[in-house]
Amino acid sequence: MGMQLEVGKWGNSLALRLPATLSKQAGIREGSRVDAKVLAGRELRLSRIAAPRSTTKTRAQLVQDMQAMQHEFPMGVPVVRWMRDQGY
Repeated sequence: MGMQLEVGKWGNSLALRLPATLSKQAGIREGSRVDAKVLAGRELRLSRIAAPRSTTKTRAQLVQDMQAMQHEFPMGVPVVRWMRDQGY
């Protein structure tokens, strides 16, 4: 059996307050993203959207990326002038 929730006002919008037990079961916490769909018969379905994987790189990966880009910057030419000439 489901849980009955009361719709409240939040600014000019409506809001649902999720009880801690329900949000814990669904894996939802503050800042989580939720997909909302209205199905046939005015049924509302809420689905948790999985958080994106972290894109944090290690120091070694950053150094490797910088070394790979290094050949793109000509030596002896001020970088700002080169970027201006390239239209950046």
